Amino acid sequence: MPDFMEWVTHGVKQGRLEINAAATVGISLAVVVLTLVTALYLMLISRTAARGRYIEGLQAEAFRLQRENQQLMVEIARESTIPGLRERAEALGLVAAETIEFVSDLE
Repeated sequence: MPDFMEWVTHGVKQGRLEINAAATVGISLAVVVLTLVTALYLMLISRTAARGRYIEGLQAEAFRLQRENQQLMVEIARESTIPGLRERAEALGLVAAETIEFVSDLE
């Protein structure tokens, strides 16, 4: 480590810091590749999070629809009872038949 510090301080004192061209290209290439990988990773994470929120919304909608369906089934069951049907028929002005005649096609 002291050799490295001596090399850096010597270069700074002299006003020149010599870096190999191949090392510069390698470091630059590594920085570019790292930047691209990081950007791709962030895009993937962002897309995954957006899809997760979309799926959660769909699940919430499905749950709401199931709850609404169950409420409708309860309402249908309540309205389909005999006393309920009689009340609706009376509200519509319908009355029970006084006499019933059966007609036969055999005559």
